[in-house]
Amino acid sequence: MLRRSFLCNIVAASAGGVLLRAQAAGVSVAPLRDKLYLLSGAGGNIIIQEGPDGLLMVDSGLSDSTAAILGQTDKIGKGQITQLFNTHWHTDHTGSNVILGQKGAQITAQENVKTRLAKGQYMEFFKRKVDPMDPAGLPTVTFKDKGKIKFASETAHYEHLPPAHTDGDSIIHFHNANVFHGGDLLFNGMYPFIDYGSAGSLAGMAGNAERILKMVDESTIIVPGHGAVAKKGDVKEFADMLAGSLDIFSKNLKAGKTLEQMQADQPFKAYDGKWGNGFMKPEAWIAMNYAGMKQSA
Repeated sequence: MLRRSFLCNIVAASAGGVLLRAQAAGVSVAPLRDKLYLLSGAGGNIIIQEGPDGLLMVDSGLSDSTAAILGQTDKIGKGQITQLFNTHWHTDHTGSNVILGQKGAQITAQENVKTRLAKGQYMEFFKRKVDPMDPAGLPTVTFKDKGKIKFASETAHYEHLPPAHTDGDSIIHFHNANVFHGGDLLFNGMYPFIDYGSAGSLAGMAGNAERILKMVDESTIIVPGHGAVAKKGDVKEFADMLAGSLDIFSKNLKAGKTLEQMQADQPFKAYDGKWGNGFMKPEAWIAMNYAGMKQSA
């Protein structure tokens, strides 16, 4: 019953992530800073950097938004996307990889991202099979820990963080402009989806939120995987919510509470008003983490 109720709250589920249909309906671009732009409405948030000979893109949105994405990028500089960086494997962040790869973009991602895209995946929580990606969309440059991309006058440093949302989560920081993309390690103003089937965990999300706090400052423009552009204070609130949620789940599981008891107790009332209005409703937040933490215990 709880699973059915949760799925009813989801208007649409991509093969590798979840989003409301309204997000995919209107793709828009807004300037961030120093020839960096935010493209939103195509799945996960996308950063575009303009260079003299082409564009660098961070994440590629949904496959059914590719035409809309290209319609917007064609208006920026020379329009050609020459480099693509994937923050993780979910298809609301990699959906346009194949087309961009076919058009000649060099695709960079952490090695676990390539492995999961190449093999295909099954997302237990959504009961969804994700087919292997066409080789044209697979990363051509992979890394284990960290690296950097020099593009135009900018140097973008990227780093793989411990498993949290998935086991391939990476952040990328455009240091000169001080613009930071956290991928789905950051959700602004909503409970995050955690892919326990891809080695994700609530503990990992809480730990990485604290790590990210040390990577940014008060002037950093922070782009989350989903939600509005954020500041350091927003990340602090997210980190505090995750730490508090982890404590609540740990205590309830230690006490032997059942899922039904936790649902009835509504232990997240203090958080639900701010964080429970996204696609991950309060009952789904409990169901997802309860199942994931029980399985990994």
